[in-house]
Amino acid sequence: MKTTTKIAAAALMAGVCLTVVFAQDGAPAGRGRGGPAQNWWVNKTAGGVYKPPMRPLWKLSELKKMHAGQNNWQEQIILDPEQDATYNSAAPGTKFDARMHPDTPAVFVVVAGQVHFTVEGQPPAAARRGSIVNIMKTTVFSYEAAGDQNALWVEVNPTNYKTVYPADGSSPAPSQDGKVVKVSFNHTPGAYTKPNQLEWNTFDDGIAKCETRGARVLDDHLFASPLLGYVNPADNPCGTGSGNIGSGPDKPDAPAFNPRSTFGHMHAGPAEWWIVQVGAIGGKFENTGEFHAVEGDVLYAAPMTWHQMAAEAPTGPSVRLAMGGYALINMFNTENPGNAGGRE
Repeated sequence: MKTTTKIAAAALMAGVCLTVVFAQDGAPAGRGRGGPAQNWWVNKTAGGVYKPPMRPLWKLSELKKMHAGQNNWQEQIILDPEQDATYNSAAPGTKFDARMHPDTPAVFVVVAGQVHFTVEGQPPAAARRGSIVNIMKTTVFSYEAAGDQNALWVEVNPTNYKTVYPADGSSPAPSQDGKVVKVSFNHTPGAYTKPNQLEWNTFDDGIAKCETRGARVLDDHLFASPLLGYVNPADNPCGTGSGNIGSGPDKPDAPAFNPRSTFGHMHAGPAEWWIVQVGAIGGKFENTGEFHAVEGDVLYAAPMTWHQMAAEAPTGPSVRLAMGGYALINMFNTENPGNAGGRE
């Protein structure tokens, strides 16, 4: 069904017909967990609208240039209605004192180096490249950069999260518009329910054990799911059922990409974004263009944006850690339902 314009009550409202697949694992249309795809109408606003600090691609190489000569730095990369994400670097031995988020969980995705976490009620966690560290709300935690190189990680929180610090430790610096006061309340560390756990590693717990499918973080306003693809299926030791999705760059005979066309899928509400954990990932974004990311880079599809993603590393795995405020529904277009070049 083609894109349609409806006129109602003297106002114009774009009504787009799309195919909705109820899936949390990035499966292409027709393979969702909710059965056959269904057609729905949705009011689609303009895609590809980016407000700073959001951008289609944050390259780790560019972040390093921005902070040349600095071991310890932090860069805001996402601050939208659902999530607050920063890219971070710290030299080995840098300590982050005990703290707690009283109302919200937090996720740390380690890109390089080591980060050791001490978490209330949990055994110590030595996070490294590929680790996803999930801190429950109302849980005291501290962490330290370790190893022999600068640690790099992305910290993700729900927007408007707050932090408190134990009063038996150092008082934090006040914000520009506030002051630090002492308060009292009781707390109980948050409990982990599946699929949540303190630390999970995409390489050791995922690829090596052929267990990459499915969400690894599913909590209030935090979602993370590793999506695995291979350009060469022969490189996949786990078989096609292991998450071999969205694989391959465009075919040589594919038509030139038009970012102002209708393609791929979108999400009607929050943005979807990805941390490239290994390999290379290509992303096509409506009204924006085509972008190519490698390990450590971050891709971001603004809300209501048609997009298509693909593994691009010629050999070995490509993993993009899908992030968002919710386990999003993939809403595939019906005007041009083909996934060019094997993209999803």
